Amino acid sequence: MLHSLFWLLDHYPETGESVASLHQAALEEAALADHLGFASLWISEHHFRSLSTVPNPAILLAAMAQHTRTIRLGPATSVLPLHNPIHLAEDYALVDVLSNGRLNMGVGSGSQAMEFSPFNVDFELRREQFVKNLASFRQRWEIAARGEFGPDSLNVTPIQSPAPPIYVATMNRDAAYEIGRVGDSLLTLASPSSANLEEVAARVQAHARGLEEAGKERGGVEAIVMMFAHASQTDAEVEAVVVPALSRLMFNMAGTRLKDPKAFYEEMRKKGIGVFGTPTGVSHHLERLADLGIGHVAFVSRFGGMSKEVATRSLRLLAPGRSALRDPAEVLAASMGP
Repeated sequence: MLHSLFWLLDHYPETGESVASLHQAALEEAALADHLGFASLWISEHHFRSLSTVPNPAILLAAMAQHTRTIRLGPATSVLPLHNPIHLAEDYALVDVLSNGRLNMGVGSGSQAMEFSPFNVDFELRREQFVKNLASFRQRWEIAARGEFGPDSLNVTPIQSPAPPIYVATMNRDAAYEIGRVGDSLLTLASPSSANLEEVAARVQAHARGLEEAGKERGGVEAIVMMFAHASQTDAEVEAVVVPALSRLMFNMAGTRLKDPKAFYEEMRKKGIGVFGTPTGVSHHLERLADLGIGHVAFVSRFGGMSKEVATRSLRLLAPGRSALRDPAEVLAASMGP
C-alpha cells in the first residue's frame, strides 16, 4: 500500500491562521512528508472561494520542489477548461524541471459552476472543452519530447521521457473505465457523500478493467484514491479534532451547516470512506482497502481548519512505517541547505 497526501489548503479566518501562514506551513509539511517517505503530494486548484487558497498549483509545487528530494508532486487537479493548454504545458514542464523529474500531472474538467462564470467559460460544456484542451496539452509535450523546434515550440522541456505521467480525475465508474482504456492513471476521491467504500473501489476496478481490455501496459499507470484521514493515539482524540473540522469543511463546500456533525462523522466511519482512528485502526482500514484492490491512498490530512500542530502529529502516524519525529520547521531548514 502506497501512502500519499492530498491538500486542499482550505482557509478559515475564524481560526486565526492567515493564508500566508497556511502556505508556510504547507512548505514545512511538504519537507516533512518527503522526509517521512510519502510517495506523492497533490495540491488542489480552486478559484474565488476559500475551499482552496491555490488558484495556480504550479507556483506552490515549484516552491515545494525546492524543499523536497524524492516525493512526487502534482496538481489534483489542473482544471483544464479554465486554462490555455499551451500555458499549462509551459508551466508544468517547468515544474518537472525544477523538481528534477518528479511531476505527476493531474487533470480534470472541474466540478464547481461558480468558478467558471468569472472566466466566461460555459460550465455545461466543460467536458468537451476538457477533451479539446487535454489533446492540445499532450501535443505540446509530445512535440517537446521529439525535440522538434519551430516558432511555437515550448522553450522548456519536461525532464521525464517521453513525458510526465498524466492522472485524470473522476468520481464516475464508466469514466474511470475509459481513462484506463486510454492508458492514463486515475485520481478518484472518496468524498463525504460517497455511498460506501465498495462504490469507490468499483471505480478502481473499472479503471483496471479498461487497461486490461485495451491491452495497455500497466507500467507506471495506477489508480489513487483520495480519502479524508486523521490519526491520533485514541479514538476520542480523533473525534475531537475531526468532528469540528468536518463541520467547517462541509459548510465551506456546500454553504449549509451540518445538522449533526458527530453523526456525519460516525456515518463516514461506518461507510469506510474516512480513514479515522488510532495507528492500529488505520492499519486495519488500509488492509480492508487492499482487499478491495486499492493499492495507493492519498490522505487528505489537513482540512477544516485543524491546527498545524495537530495535523503534523497525524501526518507522522499516517506515514509509511510511522517513523521520524523531527520538527517540520527543522526539516524545512535542512532541505534549504547551508
